[in-house]
Amino acid sequence: MRRASAAKHVAIWAVIGLVVISVTGAASLSTPAVPVKASARNEVTPSAGGGFFTWAKSRRGHPHVYDLWAEQEGQPAFRVNPKRTSAFGGGIDGTRLVYQQVRNYNSDVRFFDLATRRRTNAPAGVNTARWEWGASVSGDWLLFARGIQTGTVQLILQNLVTGEQRVLDAKQGKRTYLTPGQVNGDYAAWAKCRGAVCDVFRYDVASGTRTAMPRNGRLPYAPSVVPSGTVYYVSGRETCGNAQLVKTTLAGATFVLFDAGPTRDVSLTSASVLGGRPPSEPPGVRIYLESWRCANKRWDIYSVDDVEPVPPPGPAIR
Repeated sequence: MRRASAAKHVAIWAVIGLVVISVTGAASLSTPAVPVKASARNEVTPSAGGGFFTWAKSRRGHPHVYDLWAEQEGQPAFRVNPKRTSAFGGGIDGTRLVYQQVRNYNSDVRFFDLATRRRTNAPAGVNTARWEWGASVSGDWLLFARGIQTGTVQLILQNLVTGEQRVLDAKQGKRTYLTPGQVNGDYAAWAKCRGAVCDVFRYDVASGTRTAMPRNGRLPYAPSVVPSGTVYYVSGRETCGNAQLVKTTLAGATFVLFDAGPTRDVSLTSASVLGGRPPSEPPGVRIYLESWRCANKRWDIYSVDDVEPVPPPGPAIR
């Protein structure tokens, strides 16, 4: 679940007609949203890196059973998870993919080399008899959740070299929800909802400190983060529709990138740095969005590029 039960929806774990919002006094911060995977099937949990894109797609005739697919530009897509399993996406670092694999009512974290197409198990201490899910990876660090939302969930950051584990957050009970976002460079992000009150947190791996992102009278959730420390997340309402994509920089400046409009919602973001930008400009960021229609609950994947130079702190979010 990506936010509290009093909020919009439950997710298993963008969008034609999105309205781009410019912050007063600043240039547009993003490109229009474009469809990445928008078919008759449900398509969810996007991630990108190392020239690859991965996503989970529902099986034909089984809208709630998913396989994980990967593709390299110009090449045919291939399935990541083996037969007799289902799977959801996670995160990519180079050609190393981490993902969630479900077999016989048990969920574990698995690794997959997108270049060699070789699967490997997670290091000791990651998988248990409990439900492990929502993983992402960056350098030596793995971020994942352990447990189910109706009980106890721990958010764990594990060093893949030393085996060190840090429990960044935890929750108990049915009215609190904890969902991992992303680890990227020296930062990790996640969301936590208590009833109808939600927070998005950024964690500094080096200092061990965490910072809450602005609420601005709405429900922040579904975060991702890039190595600069900028956090991208959704700012929503308790009813479906009008979810905004927001970014908060490391300096604390917050900007609305777009609004999804009244007929769609967004339930997950995944951010990756774009290459090819001039050296004089900060790197652009592509944010992938898991979006669903309010009317029929069908899920698609879209992307938005945050390509403008970061404006100085100034204009308030509106």
